[in-house]
Amino acid sequence: MRRPGTAALVALTLGSQPGCGDDSSSSAAEQSASQPGGATATDWTARLAEPTVADLLAALAQPHATLRDAVGPHRLHTTTSFALVPTTPSSARPALDSPVVPSQAVEDELTLSWGTTAEQGVRLSLTQANDHDRGRDVVVIDETIYVRQAHRGWFHYPRDSDLIEQWLDDAQRSAHDAVQLAAPRLSLHATPVPGEGLDGGPAVEIALALGETRDGAAIAAGPTQAWRDQAQIDAVTGAVRLDTVSGAWLSADIDVSYSLSGPDGQPLQGRLHLKGDVVPGPPSPIQTPTASQPLPQRQRYEQQRRELLDGLAGP
Repeated sequence: MRRPGTAALVALTLGSQPGCGDDSSSSAAEQSASQPGGATATDWTARLAEPTVADLLAALAQPHATLRDAVGPHRLHTTTSFALVPTTPSSARPALDSPVVPSQAVEDELTLSWGTTAEQGVRLSLTQANDHDRGRDVVVIDETIYVRQAHRGWFHYPRDSDLIEQWLDDAQRSAHDAVQLAAPRLSLHATPVPGEGLDGGPAVEIALALGETRDGAAIAAGPTQAWRDQAQIDAVTGAVRLDTVSGAWLSADIDVSYSLSGPDGQPLQGRLHLKGDVVPGPPSPIQTPTASQPLPQRQRYEQQRRELLDGLAGP
């Protein structure tokens, strides 16, 4: 029997999924991938005074590289719960070869500590785990990456690509991805919050609510577009607080309920709840993991062939 009902739940697992953000912002991350500082940020004061949904999503989609100079060393923490359940659960056995749509739920916790200053090389830690006993830890110190899967030991290898920028962006865009789900039926109300932004500057609190009409153009493009187009947003509550100047989000509490038909034709009820904050200031010291082993590398077949034949065979 097939289990196609998972897509609408798994496609929402923001934070750890590569490429969740807008591709148009990837160039800024690439330009500063090997530098402690980031790209030059723009002033968001005018756009966030009375933001549209597009304005809010654009601010939340900014890559980590663009924001880290403004935020400085910081700790980003989110807890996200996802649930997708049949509206009328049934204990009856499904027919042979028919779709199986069980109740599904995941609770995910993510913590990013960015400890880099202008005087240091790259120094960060990223921890993610869920209530299904899955998780990972990543520590990057200068040019070395340390990784550990849940219940396993540490391994390390040289940093030979800009992949860490994608990890940072996925964490940074957690709030964006939750808001994006609600975007087709989202209403905003902005309230200035003086003195609550970065370095005591201005902030803005944007309340989220269910809009009166549906904007199909706001549905996120990509592999999840088809089921999002079929989903009905039923309720939206919460708020996002952003630094007015940089557009960096500082806290988020977002709750979205939606409904759609499952592959068996029966109605499903979904819910996404994200709660998180970004706390500027030096995080806990980021140390080199102890007892880390070099990451095992498999020898390439052509290299192994040359060594075994010791030059006897031609190229």
